Amino acid sequence: MAGSGVAPSVTANKQTTQIGQPIMHFNSRIRNFSLAAVIGCVALLSVGAASAQQPIAPAATLEVAPATIVDAQPNYVMEQPVPPREIPFRPTMDRTAYDAAKARAANSYAPGAVKPFTEAFAPLATPFIKLTNFNAHSSTEGLRPPDTHGAVGTTHFVQITNSHIDMWTRQNTQVLPLAKSVTLATFFNYTAQTLFDPRVVYDSTWNRWIVTAEAFPESTTVQRFFIGVSTSADPTSSFFIYNVNVNFFGNNNFFDFPQLGMDQDAVLITANIFNGNTFLGADFFAVAKARLYNGLGFSVPVFTGLVGTLAPPIVRDQNASTFLIAAPPEGTTLSKYRATNTSKTPTTLVGPVNVSVPAYTVPPSAHQPGTTKLLDTSDSRFVNASTQNGVDLWQTHTIALGSFPSPKFYRLNTSTNTVRQSGFYFASGTSDDFNASIAANDASDCFVTYTSTDASVGTNAQIRLSGKLSGDAGISAGPNAFTSITFYHPSADNPERWGDYSAVTTDPLNAANAWLVNEKVNAGGLLWGSRIVRFGF
Repeated sequence: MAGSGVAPSVTANKQTTQIGQPIMHFNSRIRNFSLAAVIGCVALLSVGAASAQQPIAPAATLEVAPATIVDAQPNYVMEQPVPPREIPFRPTMDRTAYDAAKARAANSYAPGAVKPFTEAFAPLATPFIKLTNFNAHSSTEGLRPPDTHGAVGTTHFVQITNSHIDMWTRQNTQVLPLAKSVTLATFFNYTAQTLFDPRVVYDSTWNRWIVTAEAFPESTTVQRFFIGVSTSADPTSSFFIYNVNVNFFGNNNFFDFPQLGMDQDAVLITANIFNGNTFLGADFFAVAKARLYNGLGFSVPVFTGLVGTLAPPIVRDQNASTFLIAAPPEGTTLSKYRATNTSKTPTTLVGPVNVSVPAYTVPPSAHQPGTTKLLDTSDSRFVNASTQNGVDLWQTHTIALGSFPSPKFYRLNTSTNTVRQSGFYFASGTSDDFNASIAANDASDCFVTYTSTDASVGTNAQIRLSGKLSGDAGISAGPNAFTSITFYHPSADNPERWGDYSAVTTDPLNAANAWLVNEKVNAGGLLWGSRIVRFGF
């Protein structure tokens, strides 16, 4: 059984606990933070020049036994162990304040409204679809939203959703042949709780796939987080499987919205931590590739109480510093952390440092034609990994642009903590645009994908793509890859969940290309689908 030999533990103040056994000294994460630590966190968040540079002490040490190796799984589907459900959205700001912010954003909407400005850039290169454009996994387990995520490798494209993993063989055709399709329950050999919030990245240096997903809590002291690492470039073959209890202090906390990144030497994991509806801060830990890629056990520090939602990077060079970035729900700054020595002990984390940006607020929900049903645009968080290369750090998020949701990209200079380039991008002056992700290549060309609707002209949810060459000032609307034939109405909820993220990754075989996976609406409007597209300059 996968995970049968894995026994993660947490050490804090020199006390250790095995799976499911709480450290009695820490009845809750709130208690784990002493008054002095809380005061220190407040001081760091205020970010005076001196306090911002103070290293952050880890709150615990996560100790995990060697992985279980799982040979290529049979190509069948294991039924979900519990009834399907809607995956709830958990904002990092107070829920009442979040609802009020969304209501304020909604109140600014009026039929016939247009964006306060449109942007025109010259010169401006726009990427285009490169043949491959096909329907990918559709809702089979009844979970919503799909949380479409994926990555391209040298031989396959791997898509992961709530709660499934699908692998297609790469070839130069419009539709790729499906090589494997199994539930996450089968993939991780785990059936105690529903798996969700999945991620996958491809390490093109070491030709390995990293797959993660979390489960709903088994108890007040146990919540599982799974890490799968392929033993080769072939994702249809064997994986090392790690089964980790991420309720680090056995105190009924909830590990939510994990993100996945990597630098030269380590795999990077972040997550938001909640106690009930109360946000306690983000967690961060890094694991050496040398251990994960060989199925070895590991012992790593866990940093807690960080700014949520903290996005790790995909680092494309050999930078000794790894930069993590967060966008608070509203404000005039982004929060940047610097991690060093991520694959060794002691790993250090310094920050946050504020990066000044124009004021932004949470976006309104997106409208659909022919219905009063809205689509959830989430808060202003960065929903996917950044791209880090040299002093550049690329990110994008959805914020309010007048009465519309709209993505905005940033090209940040990590040396000067300034914005080198930024700008909105959207389909038209009357479109609602959201659910965006970004990736950049070594030449500093970037690629984005996002969702767009336009109730004023009858446009249902579209999967759109765009990007820019390094020297271009901004990102254009870009082409439409797919338009859904109807609006989305799977339940009585309003707004309907539309996933907290999409995914775009650069092609390891052609740096001018990228691949995306994003959400669409299936016929009838009751089920989600997804689509995979190859595009480039």
